[in-house]
Amino acid sequence: MSKLLLIVCFLAHFTFAQTIKQCKYRFDNYLNFKGSLNNRVQFNNEAIYVLDSKGKKEFAVYASEIDLVARFLVNNSFAKQEKFLKNKGLKKLSRAQCDSLSSKIIDKKNSVKQDKNLPLQGYRIAIDPGHTAVTLAEAQIEQKFLYFVKDSINRPNDTIKLFESALTFNTALLVQKMLEEQGAKVLITRSQHNYNSFNCNYTTWVNKNKTRVLDSLKTAKVLPPEKYKKLIKMSDRDLFWEFFRDFDLNNRSRIMNDFNPHVSLIIHYNVDEKNEPWKQATKKNYTMAFIGGAFTSDNLDKPENITHFLRLLLSNQLDQSEKLAAQSVSCSSKNLCIPIASQFDASYLKDNCLFTGSAGVFSRNLNLCRLINSPLVYGESLYQDNEHECEALMRADVNYKNITTNNRTLLVAKSYYQAVYNFLKK
Repeated sequence: MSKLLLIVCFLAHFTFAQTIKQCKYRFDNYLNFKGSLNNRVQFNNEAIYVLDSKGKKEFAVYASEIDLVARFLVNNSFAKQEKFLKNKGLKKLSRAQCDSLSSKIIDKKNSVKQDKNLPLQGYRIAIDPGHTAVTLAEAQIEQKFLYFVKDSINRPNDTIKLFESALTFNTALLVQKMLEEQGAKVLITRSQHNYNSFNCNYTTWVNKNKTRVLDSLKTAKVLPPEKYKKLIKMSDRDLFWEFFRDFDLNNRSRIMNDFNPHVSLIIHYNVDEKNEPWKQATKKNYTMAFIGGAFTSDNLDKPENITHFLRLLLSNQLDQSEKLAAQSVSCSSKNLCIPIASQFDASYLKDNCLFTGSAGVFSRNLNLCRLINSPLVYGESLYQDNEHECEALMRADVNYKNITTNNRTLLVAKSYYQAVYNFLKK
């Protein structure tokens, strides 16, 4: 008899049966940034309405439809989601329409093959290691590096040189190894430490792909002619911030969503915002994590954002993301021996985020937090410019199963692994 048993389990992590009351909780706790959506979303006992900027109702989901619409949004491509919502508008679905919609839902996340010797067998985990630059030239464009002499008087030759892209990729490889050993299938959005999601570095993309991509977008009428003319003449630095950064992030989310992950990890390393321009070390060090939410009124002026908003409102992805992120923060704090950030420890936590109620976990409307269709954690495990971390992260004195790393990066990876394991197995 095969040791591998096929168990069809309707996991608590991925079930639905949502109510208007639950959606209202999500709206208040995660999505409505400081009341800015009060005039854009209405709740009553029968339905939830999304209004345009002039107060006119443009979409409705009725109480009896919430579960069905949520399952459709979670289990279909963005193109299908957008088409469905556009056609639905304010109409209430008939019984026949509900049956037809239900038949189009293929849930790829509730059926998993489990093996007592491989506890994560059947689970898919997507990992995005943040950023791309590992040379000073590209890092100066992306602004994601540290390069300074820590002690110019006593140790003038000891230079701190860190590229966040290399740190996140090394962490991703470690997490992948740990998860795969437990049977999970893991996807990483970048194939090398110096690559973006298009399998090349930024300089190569500019030299070989820039004109072709911009021409294609102009031909498809995605890019207006005036913007095309502006972008095609831009410096590499300006093009990165005006176009490529979001273009790459959108591709990363597409890669992850095509994988149909049960869980997504977005790996980053933080810095002390008050330490800009990061030419010296800081004494501060905190761990924190972000999940989706914190929408503002103008966000809902774009149809694509309404689609993402409704998926997050109607499904339980935000609730599950909070649980996953809380595990990540707790494991990071314990393993790394650093404090958990409160909303008063950085201005962006107070000004741009909503505190979820779980220590160190904040709703923030970052691109990937909005675009990825699964429970997720966007981790900021530690401050890489901390006076102790910056030196420890530069080391390459640990070999973990043929991956060269250092003790701090290994502990960060262990924390992500423990968070995923605890989340999926509880």
